[in-house]
Amino acid sequence: MMSDKHEILTIITMRKALFLLCAAFCAAQTLLALTIESGQYYTIANRNDLSLYVKDTGVDVIQMGGFDDACYWQFIATGNEGCYYLKNKKTGRYAQQCSSATEVNVTMGETPVEYRVKECAVEGTDMFGFASTNLSNTDFTSGCVGWNWKGDNTVQTFAAAAGTNHRSFWKLTLVTPPMTVSTDKVYVMSNRNDNNVYIKDNGGDELAMGDLDKASLWQFEDAGSGTFYVRNVLTGRYAQACDAQTEVPVTMGETPVAYVVVNCSDQEGLDCFGLTSADQGNTSFTSGCVGWNWRNDNIVQTYAAAAGTNHRSFWKFTELEPQTITTASYATYCASEDVLVLGAQAYKGSVSGSYVSLAEVNDVPAGSAVVLKGSLYATIAKTATSDMADNDLQPSTGITADGSQYILAHQNGVTGFFRAKAGSIIPAGKAYISSTAGVKAFLFDTDDATDLKDLKDFKDLKDSMGLIFNLQGQRIQKMQRGINIVGGRKVIY
Repeated sequence: MMSDKHEILTIITMRKALFLLCAAFCAAQTLLALTIESGQYYTIANRNDLSLYVKDTGVDVIQMGGFDDACYWQFIATGNEGCYYLKNKKTGRYAQQCSSATEVNVTMGETPVEYRVKECAVEGTDMFGFASTNLSNTDFTSGCVGWNWKGDNTVQTFAAAAGTNHRSFWKLTLVTPPMTVSTDKVYVMSNRNDNNVYIKDNGGDELAMGDLDKASLWQFEDAGSGTFYVRNVLTGRYAQACDAQTEVPVTMGETPVAYVVVNCSDQEGLDCFGLTSADQGNTSFTSGCVGWNWRNDNIVQTYAAAAGTNHRSFWKFTELEPQTITTASYATYCASEDVLVLGAQAYKGSVSGSYVSLAEVNDVPAGSAVVLKGSLYATIAKTATSDMADNDLQPSTGITADGSQYILAHQNGVTGFFRAKAGSIIPAGKAYISSTAGVKAFLFDTDDATDLKDLKDFKDLKDSMGLIFNLQGQRIQKMQRGINIVGGRKVIY
């Protein structure tokens, strides 16, 4: 009898353990289930054939087919639970709304359209239904209309009730898409064999390489037919054509030259590209292709550029967000972390009486404010070593001006630090000068932005000298917009 009870207890214990194990397994499966993250990229494959991907090939109707660079989709949260805009990475277009009628193709367009994207576990792991929220039923139950695989490998509307029509459901996979060159971004390019050696324009004839600095920022301008002009942000100059011969330096110049820029990540590593001018006979980065290569004296030269073989002929791209400086060519910037400013010159400012002298700095420590000169810039995290002890530019946290602050502005053709109106807000991330001297403004004294001078001193200088000249040496009666010679000194007005 005791033996029977013991067996019964053993069976009960084993059943409890098995139940707990199953519960734990189910919980683990739930934790492993895909959660859609706003802003991330996904591929969308059909539930009935995982080799068929949803893609935007540039035509009106959403296509399906083999995997390529048209298959990356960004899910952008709309603010409504489970709802997203579906944006294709290659084209930048959005999936348009579903028709309430069935067997109508779903199209692509420029306008974001809200979609309900719902996980339907009955269809399998990471399987989802897609229906635009203009439809009355988006629960993927009886009566729901959503995306469906049409026989001609396009996406159409059809019955989308989970557990019944399996071709109306889709496998989502979180992916990291390969980088594509964009005219809206800016880049630094380091060598594939040494990520500490960067391409830069130092102002010489030849395209240089070396440490990361302000000359290392590049922009790709559309040259048509999938090619680009390669422009240095600091100098504004362009990479010139590659020589058909190898071991010839690549030069810089004022004339835009079309380049082929190809992602060779499969053979050379993530975000590694080959570059060669479009006039070359072979631009495929296979045997016989000549492109950019790292020469030992830190010059870019032409050399064999076959992906997977000569690694020094390939370049790691880092994509950065460009920041535009106003047409006055000056801006202020406050660093929230140690950064290096690329594409523009950075200056600290030291106040002495009615003067502010600017001194160029190599980098910007966290919490420091600087003046930037240029047209476009980007920042990249880097341990900063610049001494900012004598910097009188103060970072704003969004303070309210009381009349003793001066902010950078462009007024009546003149750029300088002008008194901020009491009660106005100095935006966070900008810089200001604090002074109780009562001066009207601090203006740039020279065209190379090394000094700022009190506006009233220009009048004193003019009154004492009585003479104003333009850059041609001609005497003029009053200061004109641009650079004037007053008392033998250059003055920007």
